[in-house]
Amino acid sequence: MSDSRRSSRGSSDRSSRSTSGGARRAAGVRRAPSSKSSGKAPAPKGTSRTGRSGATGPQKSGAQKSGARTPGAATSGAAKQPSRRTSVSARHAGVAAGAAAGRGRKKKAAATNFLNYPRAGARNPWRWIPSLRMVVGAMALMVLAGLGFAAWIYNDTEVPEPSDFALAQTSRVYFADGETEMGQFSEVNRTELPADEIPDNVKQAVVASEDASFYENRGVSPRGVLRAMVNNLQGGARQGGSTITMQYVERYYTGTETSYVGKAKEAVMALKIDQELSKDEILSRYLNTIYFGRGAYGVQEASQAYFDKDAADLTDAEAALLVAVIPSPSTYDPVNDLERSTGVWDRVITRQVGEEQLTQQEAEDLEFPETVEPSTENSLGGTNGYLLAQVRSELIAEGFTEDEINTGGFTIVSTIDPSIQENTVQAIDNLPDDRPENNRVGTVTIDPETGAIRGMYGGPDYVSQSQNDATQSRMQAGSIFKTFTLIAALEDGFPLDSRWDGNSPKTFRGGWEVNNFNNIDYGRVSLGTATTNSINTAFAELNLEIGPERTQETAISLGLPEETPGLTADASNVLGSASPTVTEMGEVYATIAAGGVHRDAFIIESVTRPDGSSRYEHEVEETQAMDEEVAINATVALQGPPTEGSARSLQNVMEGRPVAGKTGTSERFRSAWFVGFTPQLVTAVGMFQPGEDGSEEVLTPFGGVENMTGGGHPTTIWGDIMSASLAGEEYLDFPEEVQLENETRERSTPSPQPTQAPPPTQEPEPTEEPSEEPSEEPSEEPSEEPSEEPSEEPSEEPTEEPSEEPSDDPSDDPTDEPSDEPTDGDDGNEGDDGNEGDGTEGDGNEGDGDGDPDAQGGRAGREEND
Repeated sequence: MSDSRRSSRGSSDRSSRSTSGGARRAAGVRRAPSSKSSGKAPAPKGTSRTGRSGATGPQKSGAQKSGARTPGAATSGAAKQPSRRTSVSARHAGVAAGAAAGRGRKKKAAATNFLNYPRAGARNPWRWIPSLRMVVGAMALMVLAGLGFAAWIYNDTEVPEPSDFALAQTSRVYFADGETEMGQFSEVNRTELPADEIPDNVKQAVVASEDASFYENRGVSPRGVLRAMVNNLQGGARQGGSTITMQYVERYYTGTETSYVGKAKEAVMALKIDQELSKDEILSRYLNTIYFGRGAYGVQEASQAYFDKDAADLTDAEAALLVAVIPSPSTYDPVNDLERSTGVWDRVITRQVGEEQLTQQEAEDLEFPETVEPSTENSLGGTNGYLLAQVRSELIAEGFTEDEINTGGFTIVSTIDPSIQENTVQAIDNLPDDRPENNRVGTVTIDPETGAIRGMYGGPDYVSQSQNDATQSRMQAGSIFKTFTLIAALEDGFPLDSRWDGNSPKTFRGGWEVNNFNNIDYGRVSLGTATTNSINTAFAELNLEIGPERTQETAISLGLPEETPGLTADASNVLGSASPTVTEMGEVYATIAAGGVHRDAFIIESVTRPDGSSRYEHEVEETQAMDEEVAINATVALQGPPTEGSARSLQNVMEGRPVAGKTGTSERFRSAWFVGFTPQLVTAVGMFQPGEDGSEEVLTPFGGVENMTGGGHPTTIWGDIMSASLAGEEYLDFPEEVQLENETRERSTPSPQPTQAPPPTQEPEPTEEPSEEPSEEPSEEPSEEPSEEPSEEPSEEPTEEPSEEPSDDPSDDPTDEPSDEPTDGDDGNEGDDGNEGDGTEGDGNEGDGDGDPDAQGGRAGREEND
């Protein structure tokens, strides 16, 4: 083997050993030389770098070629090697110094784009944070864009003439078809006055009240806007921060601009107007266009509407009042709220003192001015006026302002069906001519699937009588309230054939005595029969069984307002001591008709701006107020009165169409009701008679009817409305009775024949037969004596013991037949003599067992609701 081959192999071996022993060599550790079998001394070892250089360096190669390796040479080479090596610590220090020098010499990474994003040379996450260059660049672009946008809007915005301002477009209301016009809002009354004819006291008051910095600002007040923003964010009373100039501009847009661009145009127009017009001209234009309420635009019309005088003749107190109503004309009108009107008037006076327009003594000498009565707009005359007023009321409830309604030029589509409304008005016109002048009727017809009001009668003429008898007038409910007890019983597990004591009179705990008409004993009857005949004693017992609070809770859950007058948890609430409105009861019965789903009644379908964009659209909100199966069984029970009970006259009128509902007559005939429904529509009818002092009087009989009960005129009105409105519509059946899963009482079985008929059960026969003829004239007298004497003795002994066993027998025999016979005859049944159908109402006990507590013995617990 040649020296060169050995050298090459040696070098390879050293390289291999350098790899395996790198850790120790890196630490500067030397190996002691060792002798091989070849007898040659090993080459000196150093770091991997020295090993490589020794293998490739020219000196070492020459030595290997010569092959002359003497001990001296080896010693000399070994002696020179340490001169090129350093200690471990020194070497490490040198490496660190070199690294530091390298870092110092490292160049910063260049940005790859103008904005330097992501930031070059930065490590995550810093490379994703915008650089200062990017932030500055973005801000510069925003400023440039803003300036360009402002320049475009400024050049694009023109200052209109005063005649273009707030000659407000009239809002029009349509029936549900969207084509038949119902009426209009605000016939615009506006008269312009020259600037020098507008009195100074008005100008001074409006500046003090609306914009104290008017003469200093440039049409827009940044400070005012900022102050209003801070106040609104802090939850204070909402402020707008608008100057008088901006308010003037808003008259032009009349609420149509709600976008940021639109608001920006308003601000730009205010700036341009302030540059082009004098302050006095701006103020005069403002006072000629602003809406003051009562249909008046401008100070001249407002002066006439409030004080019946020209603006030039206004006193300081009158001028302050006109200015005070500007923020909310309807709210601050003294006729609507004298206390609030006085408060805002005083605020204007105080601000005038602060602006030194008035002295303190002059302010104290001012007295609140008297205003004239507002004249009702002719557009609200007749029966449609009530509909328009209801539309306005609902718009305000949805957030519209009076000013917006009167000047917005909206197209408002109501839910009122024109044909149903015509049928409603005609039904009232069909009442007999001898109807008393102060007899009042309210009706409402509702679609149970949506809650939409399809027809409403609030009175004959809104101008002469502004109170809506369908939505505002209240009257005692009478027996229509028994429906809530019925539903509560079904929910609590009592089936329709559960049995209850229908004998009369009956005294309950606490001394509460309840009578049926003529003290008729019905024996033990099913819940369904008690509903059909509206048996007072049976429902009184049921109400005490489930708890009067359940009746109250059910009424509220079905939609009756909790604050309804007379709505308490007293035992007598089942007899209708509460006083709801007709619309409230219509909404509640619509919940039953809709299978237990409650929907709020509403009259506005949609509102559209003049440009065709949508301003409002009603959204139906549903709540499952009770189980559908409970609603089904309640409907089954409520089909009794229109078929066999007090409202059975509807069978001919409705031509066999299925109807469910309940009549009601309050104490001493002070009110009379019928609320009923088919699967398609619900209609509620209420009748009452207010006295001169507004108190509820006893209904004066008319039309040949002696006793004013729910089964009389209210049922007739209901039939006229519904029969005409459903003409041509499909006959739909109600669902059949279902067995509820929650029933806790066993379903009853037919009672066995009695072994001995109890004496009291024989009494109803003579009582019912004589009522055939006497019910016309003598109904007054027979109801007095028979109810006193005959009912007292029998009810004492037999009702206590026999009512448990024997009364079951007669309930199948005498009760079923007599209750059918009297309902067809003139025995106190309402269709013939005003007694509502089953012989229990001629004396105020609605023929269906409700009515006057004097006759029924139910005075206790209801007398306080007279």
